[in-house]
Formats: sequence, C-alpha cells, structure tokens
Amino acid sequence: MSKPNAGRQGERLTPQFGELTAAFDAERARLSADTPDEVDPALVVVFDLAGSIKDFRNAIDQIDGLEFLSELIGDRSDPDDDFHMTESESGRTDKPVQHSLYLMMSNAKAIDELLRLFNAWQADPSAKFAHGLGKFKNAFQQLTAIRRWGPEDRIRETGLREQWQEKLDVVGQSVSTVMVEVELWYRRDAAKRTTAQAHVEQVISDSGGRVLDRSQIGEISYHALLAELPIQQVHSLLADGAASIRLLTTDEVMFVNPFTPMSVAPPTTEPVSEVRLPPGERTDGLPRVALLDGLPFPNHDALAGRLVVDDPDGLGENYPLAARHHGTAMASLIIHGDLSADGEPLDRPLYVRPIMRPHEFMAGHEQILPDRLLTDLLHRAVKRIVEGEAGRGPVAPSVRIINLSIGAQARALVRRMSPVGRLLDWLAHSYNLLFIVSAGNHLGPLTIPADAISTADSARSAVLRSVYDAALLRGILPPGDALNALTIGATHSDGLGDIDVPDTAWDITHQDGPAHYGATGPGVDRSVKPDLHHIGGRALYARPVTPPGGQALPGRLR
Repeated sequence: MSKPNAGRQGERLTPQFGELTAAFDAERARLSADTPDEVDPALVVVFDLAGSIKDFRNAIDQIDGLEFLSELIGDRSDPDDDFHMTESESGRTDKPVQHSLYLMMSNAKAIDELLRLFNAWQADPSAKFAHGLGKFKNAFQQLTAIRRWGPEDRIRETGLREQWQEKLDVVGQSVSTVMVEVELWYRRDAAKRTTAQAHVEQVISDSGGRVLDRSQIGEISYHALLAELPIQQVHSLLADGAASIRLLTTDEVMFVNPFTPMSVAPPTTEPVSEVRLPPGERTDGLPRVALLDGLPFPNHDALAGRLVVDDPDGLGENYPLAARHHGTAMASLIIHGDLSADGEPLDRPLYVRPIMRPHEFMAGHEQILPDRLLTDLLHRAVKRIVEGEAGRGPVAPSVRIINLSIGAQARALVRRMSPVGRLLDWLAHSYNLLFIVSAGNHLGPLTIPADAISTADSARSAVLRSVYDAALLRGILPPGDALNALTIGATHSDGLGDIDVPDTAWDITHQDGPAHYGATGPGVDRSVKPDLHHIGGRALYARPVTPPGGQALPGRLR
C-alpha cells in the first residue's frame, strides 16, 4: 500500500477534524437547550482506513472517552495518487484499495486528544507516542476519512429504503404501520446500555411507534429492539431523506433493518403418489438431530412415533393441521430423505421445536413468529436444548446437529455478517454443535432476452447469465452467512427419475447443477458459500409465448 506523507494527510484531514469538532459543539448546544444537565454529547465516529490495522481496537480503548464499537469491511475504492497498491517489479497497479471502518463512541474531550495526537504526528512522524497509542501513527497514515456515523449509514446496506418503496408501490395506503429491527451499539457498560435503550424507546414512542420485543446477547455484542413505526415514517424517508426521521439521527442506533418474518407458501403441486414409506414404527433412544421450523403433523404416516415435539410457546393450540406443511416436509426429509428414493430412516427420534405459526392473513401459509426478534428466538431455543431455562435442565442435551431451513428474507448478505449468523457461530463453537442451514431461496421470476427463447439450449445459457447478473440481489440469506455452520445450496435433482414435461413448460436447468432458485455466494469477506450443494428438487419454468407475427416477447420464467 502506497500512502501519502504526513503533510498531505494534514491537508486532507484537518478540515474533517474541524467538521467533527463543530458537530460536537452543535450537539452540545442542542443538549444544553433541551436538557441542561446533559452537556457532554457522545457521538459515533468513523475511522475510514485504507487497509486494516492489527489490534487497533486496543489502541482506541487507551484514550479516555473513546470506546471501540465495531470494525466493518469497507468499500473497495479505485486507486488514486494518495492511496494505491504497488508491486516490487511493476510498481503502481490499478488494483482497488480495500477499506476498513473502525467505529467508536467518542466525546468531545476524546476528539481533542485525537486532534492533539494527529498534530503531533504531522509535526514529527517519527515521534514516540505514549505506551499503547503507537497504532494511531499507522492509523493517521492510512486514514482516508474521519467523520460522524450518520442517518444514511444506518440504512445504506439494510435495504430499508428499497423495501419501504416496494411496500408503498404494492400496498399503497392499505397499511398503517411498518416493522423494523433497530440494532443499537452494544456498549460494554450495562448502565450505558440501559440508558441507550430507554432513549431509543422514547424516540420510537414520540414518533407514534411502539416496541414489540427487546434483546441483549453479550456474547455476540447484540442489542436490538423490534419496533412498529407509523406509515408516515415511510413517507418522510422517501420524500425527505433519512435525516428526516429522528430514529435515524439517534446516535445510539447502529442500523435499522426492515423486518419481514420469513413466510412459506403451501405446496403448489400434488404430492408424488408412488412413494415407498417404511411401516410406521416408534424409534427409541435420545435425539441427535433437532429441527427448528414449523410445527409438523406428528401422526403423519412418515412421522408417527419418530418425533419429540417441544412446544413451550403453546403454538400447537392454534396451528391447524391444514397449515402444517413446512415442518412436516422438513421432518420427513430429515428422517427419510427423498421419499421417491430408497433409503434407511433415522434410527433415533427427531427433536422438533416450532418457531413458526400460521400466517395471520394468508391461508395455508406459515411464518416465523412475527412479534419476536429472530436472533433472540433462536438464542433462547438453542439454550433451552443444551442448557435449559427457568430453573429447568436441558430438554435435549444429546442433540449435536440442528437444522435451520428458515432465514431472514429481508436481508441478503452484505459486507457485515448478520446478527443471527454471528449467533450461530458462537453457539456452534460454545456448545460443539453443527448447524445445517439453508442458503435460502429466491423465487422471483427471471427475465431472458426475446431472441434467447428459440431453443431450450439458448434459453438455458440466457438463464445462467441472468442469474449471474442478478447475483447481488440473490445473495445468501441469514443465517446462511455463518462461518461455523454448514450452508447448503440446492441442486436441480431428485430421485423421481424421468418425468413428462408438458409443452407449456421448460426444464432448462442443467441436471445436477445448482438450482436457479437457490441463493448464491460469496459469503462474508468473499468466503465460499454455499459450503455444499445437495439434492433440492427440480423446478420447471413456464415457456415464454411468441405472439402472432413472430415478434417474441421477453421470456419471463416462473
């Protein structure tokens, strides 16, 4: 990495330090007017570094008034005269420069100390800093920007603006509220977390919203609220920008994510008639595998005597048999595999914890509990399995494998790992568990050029290009971004053998290749995801229609 000298950094960054100091002065003046007793504001400050610095967080915590909050993978930027990559033989290259964002909670006194250190470094780059602060010399040399964490930062990668626009386009004025997951900065001090939560809850209440759920999980630095906001907040954001919503200008808030509980539709085809189910028999022993999903039909021919259902939330009381599709299918898949192929069933019972319920409005659909934070729901469910709760011992301590074929639909993978992905990483490591997680499905239509529909082969190539071009929109769904979990993608294959494809449909996916409906990687920091592809079932697509006159319509695959 080629970096500018101290003098050039002074030219670039001194105005930014000035803007930051002015922001503290403005916030102090506002607090003095509103709450005279609170005159020392705390703002979140971002160090945008070209590259990264090992153990920089330790140096941050050495300055009184600074508290390290998080490190995020920053954008890649084009090289310029200040920051670019060089190679020993060829010299300067056109390679993009990777950035790291170090976020810290700061008060005005700490900013003054940072500015003092920066000025000392400019005057003498070789000057010796006090013990523990030496990393700041590297930071000042690699610093591309220093700024305050702002409203746009809180929604830039969460998809909030896009989802709210889509909601208005689809439902218009027929809804009165929207739901969001508000992630707070996790403060190490419990009293500061309590104060921060109380403030954010007051902001939500003042805007006409209400808080539905709360969670703090210290092991993964997770602090969040599930909130319901009035639809007027949507109009304000779309018309006037993120800064028009007080929640998005609140310094205690890290991110605001759209909250859409995953919902699954009932099967669209008739079940295969010729399946070879083993005779119903009760399995003995302790369960090794757990399923967190919808509530299955325990007396189904494929499941009778093979399940241990644990329903502490009492969801089964209002879960009609006609709605128990997903849990029943997943339990059968785990126990028997593909019913159209021969195979030995599991010789132990399957532990099942329902975390879905029938959809409130769409008949036959199921959804993850809509008034609970998914991260907290999974945390409590797994802790109940391995540790127990409320004075009761673990309910299934023999379990070693947990299946999750559910996900967070509203949030495909971005630069940071999802909270639920971090949770699975920690649970897998702490309790020696293997999580088998679906990469996720994207069931929207795929569009291909009109001139590609002449043959199945040309359509097959066009669909592959369409999927590749839409890769950013078809990313891995949380918790499939977890590193310590086994994330499974689907292949276009099953055990049914040859089938008759009607003239109105196309089978244009490569046999045994990745299914086009499956989510694709990469994972966090461009890691390989999915980890494994496995039989997922074949999906056929509607054959596009060529209207009279020979002018082909763009192919839309369903």
